[in-house]
Amino acid sequence: MLVAACISGCGVSVTQANNGVANEGNLKQTSTVKRQSINVLDRGITANDRSDSTYKIIEIIEEAKKKGVTKIIFPKGRYDFYPTRAQEHYLFISNNDEGLKRVGFPIEGLDQLEIDGQGSQFIFHGFMNPFLVRDAKGITFKNFSIDFERPFHQEAEILAVDDGSMDLAFGEEFPYEITPAGILQFVGIREIPPGYPIFERLERRKDVEKKYGYQSLLEFDKEKRETAYMVYDLWIGNAVKAEHLPGERRVRIFHPKLSGTVGNIMTFAPSRRDYVGFTLTGSEDVIFDNITIHHAGGMGILGENCHNVTVKNSAVTPSKSRYISTTADATHFVNCSGEINLVNNLFENQKDDATNIHGIYAMVDTILDDKTIDVRVQHPHQYGFEFIDKGDLLELVQGPSMITYGANKVAEVERLSKEITRVKFVDTLDKRFQVGDSVAEVRDYPDVLIKGNIIRRNRARGMLLNCRGKTLVEDNYFHSPGAAILFEGDANFWFEQGGVSDAVIRNNVFDNSVFGVWGNSVLDVAAGISDEYQDKARYNKNILVEGNTFNVYDKGLLLDLFSVDGLIFRNNKIVKTQAYPERQIEKEFFNIEHSDNINIEDNNEFIGFE
Repeated sequence: MLVAACISGCGVSVTQANNGVANEGNLKQTSTVKRQSINVLDRGITANDRSDSTYKIIEIIEEAKKKGVTKIIFPKGRYDFYPTRAQEHYLFISNNDEGLKRVGFPIEGLDQLEIDGQGSQFIFHGFMNPFLVRDAKGITFKNFSIDFERPFHQEAEILAVDDGSMDLAFGEEFPYEITPAGILQFVGIREIPPGYPIFERLERRKDVEKKYGYQSLLEFDKEKRETAYMVYDLWIGNAVKAEHLPGERRVRIFHPKLSGTVGNIMTFAPSRRDYVGFTLTGSEDVIFDNITIHHAGGMGILGENCHNVTVKNSAVTPSKSRYISTTADATHFVNCSGEINLVNNLFENQKDDATNIHGIYAMVDTILDDKTIDVRVQHPHQYGFEFIDKGDLLELVQGPSMITYGANKVAEVERLSKEITRVKFVDTLDKRFQVGDSVAEVRDYPDVLIKGNIIRRNRARGMLLNCRGKTLVEDNYFHSPGAAILFEGDANFWFEQGGVSDAVIRNNVFDNSVFGVWGNSVLDVAAGISDEYQDKARYNKNILVEGNTFNVYDKGLLLDLFSVDGLIFRNNKIVKTQAYPERQIEKEFFNIEHSDNINIEDNNEFIGFE
């Protein structure tokens, strides 16, 4: 938190800085320092006129880097950013799609910079990534919101459903066309900033020609503003047959598996995760304070190889009566260290989880000699990920069981391609090591604090907790269609290193979760351990669940565990509600398999059950 007193007319502020947030909310104190600040209005940026601020903000960021400016101020207003004059970077973004990206705020190599929007709206246009923070330290974002004029997903009201067809009404912010071949396509809008010369207006029209791809449908309950009860994603591809209907912006689409309820909202998910709101890579001490992310064409905040990230008093929530905020996770952290703090935030209506905190596995592709291997990152969303350096200690993991059976130090490393890295170890390879096994970095796993958040109305799960540091989940509200908390990790599809070792889940409200299809239980385990090894592996350990309230609409599972060593479930309250139709239940409340040291005790309050 920064408390500033600006000296009038000088462009300089004297600031008492309290940088960083530690677990349990304690602040780390630093000494008083003199800070230079820039008011963007003094550098030619104007507010509230939809003019393009992109080129000027890039210039200001460069000035801040050269002159040691530590604060950029946007007086309250609306500021617009267009891709035409944005910087171009080829980015590999973990758990999102790689590509050549236009970046509005390229924050690279800076040490100590605060961007204070003073309540402003930042509106982005077209195909661009708003923020890139790379190899930076001490970056604070505060007091602004980000949104896109034209979202990357689509929404339409369901007018009618027939066998193999559905009638839809699209709002004006979701422009579309039907090709001569009868294929539904979604297109851009003419977003030309005022004052652009003719040749740039012609250039901008090219953005209108770009298509907004789609790959799946998902139904939302119009009244509850959440995914409809027990609906699945319908994977339809990007070439759905369609025809115009009488009336304004009405379309009939055709597919043999279409289903839905008249009056609800059908959403179309983008075919790619291309446009992350905030990409953080290789950076330290990044703080988000009172930041609202209304929309992004990917994840809201993605942190990779970062040390200390705090998101507090912030929100991921839709604007303009939309049903979707971000088109993937609200937040996501990969191979991070130090502390990850999510405190007093709202995460709602995103098209995936509120957070996922994990590491990376790479599969052994070739064993070249007794000390040298080639490893391959397997999932396309991990291509290009940098996670092995000389001197690192790598754990050796059996692929099917995910059992770690050794470790070895890296002597040399060579990147052969975005997929394959050659690793030479200090010591001779373990004789058990074979092609198909995996390696992952043994690192300073972050301590995680998730406190005082509201997680609701999104697709999929609440949170994926896959971090081996201390994890505290406390005083949160969960209302998710799938598992509220999922312990995952696998070395066969996503290749995400998980396995908690010290997790406390206490004093939370789990409010009628699992009203959809993304999980078996409120607290769920889905580690990628082959059936034949589940009785031997103990991937997740030392989990305490106490003092929580579980509002449930039937006797469905509260816990579904396998291959866990050490879990205590005590002093929790379970309350029956009428929120959704009851299901046919095979196992009630608890399903524990292939696990040790599981204690379910003193949960005496089962309220409203016969």
